[in-house]
Amino acid sequence: MEFNHLDKLASAIRNDIYSGLQGYHTNLSLNVEQLKDDIVDERLQIIKEFALKGTLPYKDLLVALNCVPVDCKNIEKCRCTSDYGTPTAHFEIP
Repeated sequence: MEFNHLDKLASAIRNDIYSGLQGYHTNLSLNVEQLKDDIVDERLQIIKEFALKGTLPYKDLLVALNCVPVDCKNIEKCRCTSDYGTPTAHFEIP
């Protein structure tokens, strides 16, 4: 099973809590799904605070999409340009 970044963060936090409470707990149960939800909520809160201050680090939020297949298609349905007949780089989001 391959873990994504969120799974790794939740697992690391859970392990840190358990190791920090070693000997002090008997039946402590942490839900990994709840930890993942809390991580996402905290990240969104931090992004919101940066945005309100006007200091949002845009470069840190960008993700490269290097494996997206791109083709050239006619964009006649696109109303945002005057060159309806010009083939343009195109990809579809699944």
